[in-house]
Amino acid sequence: MNDILKKLNELNPGRNIVSADDKSFRQYGTIHKRFKIDKLMKYLEKDNQVKEEVVYIADVPELLNEYGDELKPIINGIYAGMDVQAGRCLAINNKLNALEYHQGSETYISGTDMVMLLGLEQDIVWPKGTYDSSKIKAFYAPKGRVIELKGGCMHFVGINVYQKEGINVVVMLLKGTNTKFEFNKDQNSQDKLIIAKNTWFLAHSEYKQAKDAGYHLGLTGENLTFKTL
Repeated sequence: MNDILKKLNELNPGRNIVSADDKSFRQYGTIHKRFKIDKLMKYLEKDNQVKEEVVYIADVPELLNEYGDELKPIINGIYAGMDVQAGRCLAINNKLNALEYHQGSETYISGTDMVMLLGLEQDIVWPKGTYDSSKIKAFYAPKGRVIELKGGCMHFVGINVYQKEGINVVVMLLKGTNTKFEFNKDQNSQDKLIIAKNTWFLAHSEYKQAKDAGYHLGLTGENLTFKTL
């Protein structure tokens, strides 16, 4: 792991990528090492074909049906029995583009090495709703980890470590997160960041997909890019 981290930092001078095992990560989340995920890792290794830049499915019911013996202890341990959805994210990505955050933790089971670009919701500047990308912290996490990001930890699609291998993770969130909301937003408040149930979102002006969708362009500064191994 240390060799990979060293190579990543050599390729990306000034990005200061650190290990998710570093104590500085505790401000953003927790690495859980007490859960057994052997079956889930075999599933991720088998189903790992990235066909598009980003594929995200909020809820894949068969995950809980087929791998509940490994997922349910994680749900009980992290969410204390709350109603949780288990979905998938597969991606080829080397750019920040945006940040989002939720109420409640987001948990990854990582089938590949990845770099997470993280910030804190408390650092958003109001009333404009802006966040300077210079505050972003980059953390390297190897595959086979259960990674809990705290509520209010801002994140988006991770960075794949290898050119020929994308990100492949199981993503767990409170049930209904990232699904369509059905209420009127107050555009003069924090509500202007809401793009889905339990999802607040800030995009960079260079992120065309978000710009075309009319999402809030509150991510300022450099749209961070990374080179891969």
